[in-house]
Amino acid sequence: MADLQSSAEQFAKDLIAQNIAGLMVAFTPEGMGKAMAMQAQSAGQPQPTATGFEVKVVGQEGNDHLVDLVMKTADGERTIGTRWRDVAGSWKVNDIAVK
Repeated sequence: MADLQSSAEQFAKDLIAQNIAGLMVAFTPEGMGKAMAMQAQSAGQPQPTATGFEVKVVGQEGNDHLVDLVMKTADGERTIGTRWRDVAGSWKVNDIAVK
């Protein structure tokens, strides 16, 4: 199993590249539902192009590992909070929200 840091870094790269196939396998079913709701809320709004990212593993609550993805753009930074779980030996995003 890849470590949490590596999994979160790949997830951030897939977000920037809009690699839907890579993102699909990174979510639990619950996390996928939350991501789809988040996408629907931002539909039609211009999304700034990310120029880089930073992954911050910030702690743990129960079975969830908290990871902030700081997306860097020409206009500044935007933080996406994620909750990760070990599901059968793979790190999966169980929750996602813009902070």
